[in-house]
Amino acid sequence: MAGPQTSDSLSRALSEFQQWFSANGGWTHPDIVFNEVPSGSSVVATKNIPGDSSMVRCPFKLAVTPSLATSALASVHIEPQGWTERQLICTYICFHWILDEPSRPAKFAHRHYIGILPSADKLRTPLHFTTEELEAFRGSNLYAATLDRTSEWQSEWEQCQKFITQVNQVWGTAFTWDRYLTAATYLSSRAFPSTVLSQIPSLASTPSAYPILLPGIDSLNHERARPVTWLVSHPDTGSMDAARNFEDEATISVVLHKPTALGEEILNNYGAKPNAELILGYGFSIPQNPDDTILLKIGGGEGKRWEVGRQAQGIDGVWEEVQRLLGAATDASERLYEDDLEAAEVLSDMIQSLLDRLPDLHKLQATIRSEVMTMLRDYVEGQKDILDSVNAFAEDKKEKAIESAREQGIELVFEDD
Repeated sequence: MAGPQTSDSLSRALSEFQQWFSANGGWTHPDIVFNEVPSGSSVVATKNIPGDSSMVRCPFKLAVTPSLATSALASVHIEPQGWTERQLICTYICFHWILDEPSRPAKFAHRHYIGILPSADKLRTPLHFTTEELEAFRGSNLYAATLDRTSEWQSEWEQCQKFITQVNQVWGTAFTWDRYLTAATYLSSRAFPSTVLSQIPSLASTPSAYPILLPGIDSLNHERARPVTWLVSHPDTGSMDAARNFEDEATISVVLHKPTALGEEILNNYGAKPNAELILGYGFSIPQNPDDTILLKIGGGEGKRWEVGRQAQGIDGVWEEVQRLLGAATDASERLYEDDLEAAEVLSDMIQSLLDRLPDLHKLQATIRSEVMTMLRDYVEGQKDILDSVNAFAEDKKEKAIESAREQGIELVFEDD
């Protein structure tokens, strides 16, 4: 794989990509330009652009899909069984680096697209953190999620490498973990669900959806709540010929509804995502992200997890599970004040334990890069705010239980009062 991108090499790659994109039916608004930034590239306006303007249009035929990857790999006699969509697409990407230009079959057609993606040294997901940086997240859900993802992806890579080595030992040696990790990070940070390629596009994934890459469109960075529309243009599918040619002729565009001023970045909307997902999959965070969540698991709860957001959104399921495990009545109206009091104390103790485990921002290594430090601070802020709101929920339940006892003529006295 190529080393770190220099300014000159990236400029050349961006120019070659735009020529390739246009030659293959892609389109970009005439008043936007691809610029170099520390993380790779961005897209900015060269003039004031009115609202409701289409920014980028990508033909379906340029999408990187599992079926395209399968066909391309078969052309070099790699025909595995049982690989995941990620394994197929990542291997397809890696073979653009493994095969020399003269020997690369025509089906590996995304060299110019892959050439503008950020080099490995610019990726900032936790799988690219230094040991000290990852250790800074110890005690958090994100730390455990990173270890799980690393293990999962390494197992995938080992399976792919073993199969490829059986086909060609030189290719197997060149199919390194670093290359697979880079390709998998491209997929986690740039992929859209295949549902966007339907006649009524949607970012909402379904059980049958799979990841795809959309050259040009995935160059637009994310802004939460940015009003955009995904628009599919396709031939009249009333005829059999048109239906057969749908994927060859259909295109997908991103339309921005807000005006964009000269010099502003053209931004897309990836949907509501908590910082845990943004950091793990994309390598960036949003300050005070309203969509932040935390996964809570209760001992004895049969492995079930609850996703709780800010202001304790979603905590009701956790509360009911605590009550169930303590043997309280199923019907809330039949519960005694003792049930609520005990459940509130159990929930409060659990949350305090999680708060105590959160990374201590005052004990961080000086070697942590500024981008990672920003992600850590944003992540911890969100996790702490959610846990504090759950504590407030438990305290409210406790106060109501005490009031219920008073109404029954019982005055409760606590050891810490």
